[in-house]
Order: sequence, then structure tokens, then C-alpha cells
Amino acid sequence: MAGTIKGKVEDLGQAAKDAAKKAGEKVKDGAEVDAEKTAHAAKTVGQAAKDAGQKAKDKSEG
Repeated sequence: MAGTIKGKVEDLGQAAKDAAKKAGEKVKDGAEVDAEKTAHAAKTVGQAAKDAGQKAKDKSEG
């Protein structure tokens, strides 16, 4: 089970990285509104990954 949780956290991290990259590309292209939305999505995904990691850590300690 821990491997599955770790994989999901890694997947979320990759999604956050991809979203941040897309945000950077949007800024470069001058689409600032879209970039802000993408950056916000990346931040949200990053927070979800952090939360999932903490839950996994809590379960392994408990």
C-alpha cells in the first residue's frame, strides 16, 4: 500500500511540475490570465501532494 501512496505522491509532483512549466510557457506567450490560472492549479496540486505525503507519513508512524 505504501508503494501505491508513494507512486500517487510522485505522480502529483510530476503534475505540479508540468503545470508550472505550462504556466511559464503561458507567461512567455503573453497569456498572463491563463498562466495565473495554471500557476494556481500547480500550487493546488502541490499542496495535495504535500497533504498526501503527510497522510502517508502519519499512517506509517501510527
